[in-house]
Formats: sequence, structure tokens, C-alpha cells
Amino acid sequence: MTDSKIQYKTPNYCPTCNSIVETGVIFTYTYNVTYTDELQNEGTAIILSKCLNCERPILTEEQFQNIEEHSWSNDKIQLYPISDNVALKNAPAIVINPYKEAIKCYRAQAYDACVIMCRKGIEAICVDKGEAKGNLAEKLKKLNDNKILEDTFYSWANELRLIGNDGAHSHVQIVTQQDAKDSIDFFDALTTYLYHLVDQYDKLKKRRTTI
Repeated sequence: MTDSKIQYKTPNYCPTCNSIVETGVIFTYTYNVTYTDELQNEGTAIILSKCLNCERPILTEEQFQNIEEHSWSNDKIQLYPISDNVALKNAPAIVINPYKEAIKCYRAQAYDACVIMCRKGIEAICVDKGEAKGNLAEKLKKLNDNKILEDTFYSWANELRLIGNDGAHSHVQIVTQQDAKDSIDFFDALTTYLYHLVDQYDKLKKRRTTI
């Protein structure tokens, strides 16, 4: 299979490389285009490009506007790879905020700060679930004892606590990019489980009992 021809190049964030890289735009599809006059229009564009460093695909959606020879884009959303956690819309602000900060820190390659924010997010989950007293290890144990965190998720959360401790206190243990990426992935899994899957399961049980 031949490689698709690159139409033009533009800087973009690549999740695989975790940096702003040069990407090659391969295909653009526009829709909902409206024309104010012959020289002004706006609409939505779906753009398929590839990272010119790792060659992974990137799919984005953006709102564009053209006025004479000037063009710009607004509200850019990355469709693939998916980087946003769908469960966040159901989570409280005290959990959402550290999650978003962890993502920002990761993209800035501030890996110590990233794992610290993940740890802060785990602490926020404890508070949201009614465990505000004691240190973080004690709070997580209580969530596990109360069956809010099953054993596997308890182990993941405890590992996030330990990695966060390394980021905050250790001058020997180096927090790597992979440590930070794993921390975000586990934090993502915990929020998905607690603020999405549990709710979906409760709705499933309720729906089936009414049949």
C-alpha cells in the first residue's frame, strides 16, 4: 500500500511523542459550510494527519473561518487518539481539576508534577467518597474495606500514591515519562470505574428489575 501524499505541514500535539511536532495533513473533509459572501465562509473540518516523527495518525475536528485571504481555526478537538476521559463529566470538580492538571503537566514533560497531581486526584476521590480523615494510605484502605474500591483498583490507587510520593519527596527515585503515563492511565481507569461504570451498572440493574 502506497503512502498517502502530504497536502501541507502544520505543528500539532502528538500523544505518542508527547510533544508539539510537525505533522503532515493527508486529508481534509469539510461540512456545515456557510457563506456570508464570496469572500467569507465558516464551517467544520475533519483533518487526518500523521506525525512526521513517529508516523502515527492523528484525527482532529475544528471550526474554521475564512475572511478574504485570512483563515483561522477555533475549538480544536482531538478525535484520535482519544485523550479525554468520558467519565470526567460525571466526576466532581475536586477530581476533574487534578486530572486536567496532570494531563497538562505530562504534555509539558513535567513528570514529577504529573504524578503528584495524580496522587492529589486519588486523595480527592477519597474525600468525594466520604473518607476525609487520616493519611492517604488509610483512606484508600477504608474505601477498600467498604467495597467502594475493589482489590484490583485498590492496588492501582495505592501504587499511584507511592509514585506520587516519589515525585514529591524522593531525590533518588527518578520519575520517568512511562511512570507519568502509567499514572494517568491508572487514574483514568479509576475515574472511569467510579464515575461511569458503577453508574452504568446501577442503571442496568434498575432497568432489568423493571422488565
